[in-house]
Amino acid sequence: MSAALPILIIGLGWTGQFLAELLVSMQINFAATTRDGRNNTIQWSLPDACQNIDVSALPPASTVLITFPVMQPECMTLLIDAYEKKHNTHPQWILLSSTRPFDGSPANRHTPMDRSKDTGRIPAEDIVVKRGGSVLHLSGLWGNQRQPKGWVPRFPSKEAIRNKLLARQLHLIHGKDVARSILAVHKQFKPGQRWIITDNGCYDWIKMFLAWGSKDQIASARDLAANDATCRKALGDGSLEDIVERGGVEPRLDSTEFWETFGLKPSEFLKIE
Repeated sequence: MSAALPILIIGLGWTGQFLAELLVSMQINFAATTRDGRNNTIQWSLPDACQNIDVSALPPASTVLITFPVMQPECMTLLIDAYEKKHNTHPQWILLSSTRPFDGSPANRHTPMDRSKDTGRIPAEDIVVKRGGSVLHLSGLWGNQRQPKGWVPRFPSKEAIRNKLLARQLHLIHGKDVARSILAVHKQFKPGQRWIITDNGCYDWIKMFLAWGSKDQIASARDLAANDATCRKALGDGSLEDIVERGGVEPRLDSTEFWETFGLKPSEFLKIE
């Protein structure tokens, strides 16, 4: 039997690229899969039919990281069973997820999840937790080609802008900090846990519209702030600049426990200017 690698990344993807860069810089061996086997990765994908799962190409590893959502819980069970049987081992399973099911003032990792917001991920996550793995709930992912400045044009309509003015909060975590977080969980593994990971703050959509919005978007936002009764009640009187200056944007997610538990601090923060 070949020696186990420290980490196997199933689904290199956007997040995995940051982790791979960190692991290379620290001279930590790893393997990774992609659908097409590009860039010296292992060609592998999770089949639609769970009974067709084949783990013969996957090497043994101390930690197995799954970066994509598994929408069929039976597939998660069969994947774990097949991998552990093949290698006669019980690795540390880590599954990446989103913060969508958490909502509070603020919510932390102990806050009950709103399962009505389940996008199909939670049943498979439950299996990972029950089997002693960890689920990392990541807030808005940014870095490299994923830049929040480029997200602003996605909300051209007045109704979309209105929704952002009312919500205001944007929670983020940079890919570099995601990589650091994954490595910390690998090294200091806590079985059967869910963790919320943000940069421990939040950003204001109004400020983003003012900085990066088109003339039409900014005009719509100003009109809503001045004339829409619901927006005025939520935001108060004054210009958009006045509203931003007053602040009032509080995080709805609290990831303090993660950073304190693993002895880290977030290092990358969005600059809106």
